[in-house]
Amino acid sequence: MSTTVLVTVPTGKVGRRLVPLLARRGVTVRTASRSPLPERAGIVPVRFDWTDESTYETARKGVAAMYLATGPVPRPEYAGYIRALLDGAGVEQVVLLSTYGVDQAPPENPLRQIELAVESSGVPYTILRPPAFMQNFSEGLRWDESLVKGIRERDEIAHPGGDGVVSYVSTEDIAAVAAAALTEDGHGYEAYAPMGPEPLTLTQVAEHISWVAGRRIRYVEIDRTPMRDALLAAGAPPETAEANSRLHFHAFSSGVMGVLNDDVLDVTGRPPVSFAEFAVGAAAAWRRY
Repeated sequence: MSTTVLVTVPTGKVGRRLVPLLARRGVTVRTASRSPLPERAGIVPVRFDWTDESTYETARKGVAAMYLATGPVPRPEYAGYIRALLDGAGVEQVVLLSTYGVDQAPPENPLRQIELAVESSGVPYTILRPPAFMQNFSEGLRWDESLVKGIRERDEIAHPGGDGVVSYVSTEDIAAVAAAALTEDGHGYEAYAPMGPEPLTLTQVAEHISWVAGRRIRYVEIDRTPMRDALLAAGAPPETAEANSRLHFHAFSSGVMGVLNDDVLDVTGRPPVSFAEFAVGAAAAWRRY
């Protein structure tokens, strides 16, 4: 019998790339979402809603490992949801998608609360803490599509950041690290920070996109107000929108996400995708019709 792995948020930027990677490894993938996906060979959809504990048992029954990701605006209650899902589940491994630097956040931070729920569950875990995704420029942010629309419609990247550098990482690489952690030994009680191969300013990002788009894309520095407003529109409480927009502004402008490491290479055996490689593959997202 093949191993069954539960994948939450299977349509997310990482989840939809993780599912086929697991299937190619011979794993039965149970995709958990509010609206179940179509069934395919090796992929078994199941209805799952973090806010509805009656959906938990069907989702977790018989699975050996879980990939956990939360909603677009993580809230403190997700820590309780994760505890309830893992309680008595009998899984052998959990991979949690988090965000770079959350291990340094205070315990009242919602993302840190989620991490602590996994760390205290008694289940072997791997926490992934990537910086910003390359795909944010081609698929939008989790709570806002304006970034990719700005490139396509106005030839601009409007975002906080200034001259701050970020080692943007492809979600293909994050999914590859997650697939290894879910199906291979040696990743229990580990934390990885999958990074891209080079720190880039947003001006340099605009230059890469300009090259493949065939027209000049410029970087326009803005404050955090549009991000705060987008979070509010996505349903975040005012205090969460305020705190998250401040953290996001700091992360992009300070250079804290501009570090490099070998986590992708060490776990997957191959170097991470460069932004130039990503941009070539994503060119259609910025094409004008």
